[in-house]
Amino acid sequence: MQKKEGTAMKRDGRLPESELDIMLAVWEAGKEGATAPGILEGLARPLTASALHSYLKRMEDKGVLACRKEGRTNRYFPLISRADYEKQESRTVLDKLYAGSLKRFAAALYDGGALSPEDVKELEDYLDTLKKEG
Repeated sequence: MQKKEGTAMKRDGRLPESELDIMLAVWEAGKEGATAPGILEGLARPLTASALHSYLKRMEDKGVLACRKEGRTNRYFPLISRADYEKQESRTVLDKLYAGSLKRFAAALYDGGALSPEDVKELEDYLDTLKKEG
């Protein structure tokens, strides 16, 4: 795998939804990497092969994917872990939409009907665990 010099994804670099869908398919493929047909199969929305290749090239240029040639096949590997991206993205959303307030975020979910009583209980249990650990 070759990574172009200076192409590492910026810490605050958000992926557009279409690129995020592709990254989800690549992350799902695991250590063996993903091929274009495998990525297309993993996408919820249809995408042409040529459009996918355009996205893949753009994502390589951004430094989020690496490509390795295997004969006539390209295999794609993530250069940012899903966990790291989730941390980065959750912090961005929290800061931009809720002024960094986790309480405002949870209230928006609750008021919007996105949190069930089971979800609230799960969050309470998680917070209790965090308190005990630290």
